[in-house]
Amino acid sequence: MSSVIQWVNSCSGSTETIRLRTPAGILNISIQQEVIVNANWDFASKFDSEVLTNQKQFAWMCSDTKNIVDIKLLQQGSAFRHKVWAELCIIPLGETITYSALAHKIGSSARAVGNACRDNPYPLIIPCHRVVSVSGLGGYCGHLSGDFMAIKHKLLVFEAECK
Repeated sequence: MSSVIQWVNSCSGSTETIRLRTPAGILNISIQQEVIVNANWDFASKFDSEVLTNQKQFAWMCSDTKNIVDIKLLQQGSAFRHKVWAELCIIPLGETITYSALAHKIGSSARAVGNACRDNPYPLIIPCHRVVSVSGLGGYCGHLSGDFMAIKHKLLVFEAECK
């Protein structure tokens, strides 16, 4: 299943946080007025009864790829970042693309694509984990090792098994 992002310029009100259990760990998703305003990996928490496992709006993981899910995200970042993020959203589940190949596709540089991936405020929702280096995994969320790279590896393995 792929996603179509609807960028929302502003939202207000109280923020609700949904703790989503994923194959790679817990993702905290902040929502205002049905608009996702941020997503962050939670390394401190353990799985517990407060963590949701089958959140309807994220059922696109390992689902029928013919269906499309509309997701409202608070607009953040530059026009260039939106261009990169839009390309990330069309990378098929279980597939990857290199930073340089994506850069060539949009007429940019691999470093600029990597920076846009690093600045992605919506990990997993905008699948920057599907972008890899020509010589390996590359980075994830601005990290080249540690917990973030373990998440990238787990997500890629999970999605490859879904394919």
